[in-house]
Amino acid sequence: MTLRTACLCGIARDEAAADVREWVCYHLGLGFSHVALYDNGSREPLREVLAPLVARGVVSVTDIPLRDAPQLSAYFHALRLWRGRVFWLAFLDIDEFLVPLAGIVPDASGQALSRLLRPYERFGGVVLHWMMMGSGGHLRRPPGGTLANYDEALGLDSHVKSIVRPELAARPLSPHHFAYREGAFAVNEDGFPVPGPCSYPTARHLRINHYYYKSQQDFEAKIARGLATPVPGGFRTLDIFYAGSRLPAARDTAALRWLEVGAAWAAQAGWDYPSQSLPEEGASAGSPIRLGHCPEMQALRQLWQQIDELCRRGVPEETVFPLRQRLWQQLCRLYVARGVREAAGAASAYWRELTGKG
Repeated sequence: MTLRTACLCGIARDEAAADVREWVCYHLGLGFSHVALYDNGSREPLREVLAPLVARGVVSVTDIPLRDAPQLSAYFHALRLWRGRVFWLAFLDIDEFLVPLAGIVPDASGQALSRLLRPYERFGGVVLHWMMMGSGGHLRRPPGGTLANYDEALGLDSHVKSIVRPELAARPLSPHHFAYREGAFAVNEDGFPVPGPCSYPTARHLRINHYYYKSQQDFEAKIARGLATPVPGGFRTLDIFYAGSRLPAARDTAALRWLEVGAAWAAQAGWDYPSQSLPEEGASAGSPIRLGHCPEMQALRQLWQQIDELCRRGVPEETVFPLRQRLWQQLCRLYVARGVREAAGAASAYWRELTGKG
């Protein structure tokens, strides 16, 4: 296993070829060493859509049959396949783009991703929040790519997506989060444990731009494709699109700084690659819209750092345990107070599992 190599895993069915190519080239340019795609019965096979990069060995396509919950099956297969072969394994959908924020300048080296993930190498995984991106008023699919056409941000969402260390991740529990082995767990960018699919929204260094809506034409195609992971109440209707179009939005150009990183990969494959000029000097360069920030988190982060330091010094667990208990109790209360009850339930369950108190 080469240290700090990263593979990106995704599943798709009947996605537009241009969208898949943009997504693959962008993430290869960002620093992923390989993209492992699972084709869930696309009419135009992904192996053909991506043939030049499949031939180069940087993209692989695995056919996965139409069945219930194919996404979790694909994720479990990817964990087993890439364990011991890469340091990081990321799980994103085709409408989700990993976007570096402050502190890293785009370049041609492809090292941005490695530098951004380095602080989290001690953990089982790192989770990143969605920045929900709006439709921009598009009814029909506009020419050009996703990143260039949709720059209206609706705000950070409490849901997360995962980048895991395959040897420490046991299995997917949802498209958002994983079970871990050997006492490992996932953290957010603050180094704060996140045992469930949701957490308090934070995005100072990395986030996931979720282009959930795109144009009405795209959303209608999304409805027709259905869900890769069926969830209660997870059906989609055009009412959801119209409701999203009425949400307040702010222009956010963070992704545009990284737009060109995939151009070289597209050129090697002989594909057109969408482009757009960078914002003028002084214009917004993508300061994240930070929702859900609360001063209580500072105290919890300090408590976590205190626990981490005690563990590093080899302090006996019976001394550390009361601090752990207080941390999780306060975390659950904060989640409830902020309306993230799903995360509160997951945190409580995780604590019971850790302590053996069912």
